[in-house]
Amino acid sequence: MKFNELIENVKGWSTAKELDKASPLSQMLKLNEEWGELNSATVRKDKEKVADSIGDMMVVLTILAQQMGFTKIHLALNPDENGQHNYYYVDEWSVEVLYLHIAKEIGLIANSLIAISTNLSRINSRTQIQLSSRNIAIYLMFVAQKFDLTLTECLEVAWNEIKNRQGKIVDGVFVKTADLEEVRDGKQ
Repeated sequence: MKFNELIENVKGWSTAKELDKASPLSQMLKLNEEWGELNSATVRKDKEKVADSIGDMMVVLTILAQQMGFTKIHLALNPDENGQHNYYYVDEWSVEVLYLHIAKEIGLIANSLIAISTNLSRINSRTQIQLSSRNIAIYLMFVAQKFDLTLTECLEVAWNEIKNRQGKIVDGVFVKTADLEEVRDGKQ
């Protein structure tokens, strides 16, 4: 499947689950969760989990973009269409350096969400979220390459995992059916 098709599929899935209307603050929790899983998979050198985690982060960024009301999400998140050619020097960076940049961008998104939620600066903050999401996608593309993967392959792994997933939104976060009992029991 092509990258833009996968993004459109994720958007459709998100809309069907009404995640597109949930809080970006809750989506930030999911971004941090998937970020942690990517770090864990990298430390363990688990290529399959790296692919899944990169794809999951792209899913989360897509949904976050929907929640923020951004248009042309596929253009912002597709490194082939969003200026990744300006990052030619990144090939020389280690995975660890790429991860430092991703962590910085996640922090910038968090800072922008704070500004939006406290009504400090909505316009500049929205722009920063778009820019940081784009940068994360680019850095994830380079991380995928370090593991002999493509960003499209990673997104397809995640899409194939979620496309038939059932569950419900709990506190603004989609929880798959298998995890709902843990959430009810307060174990998560």
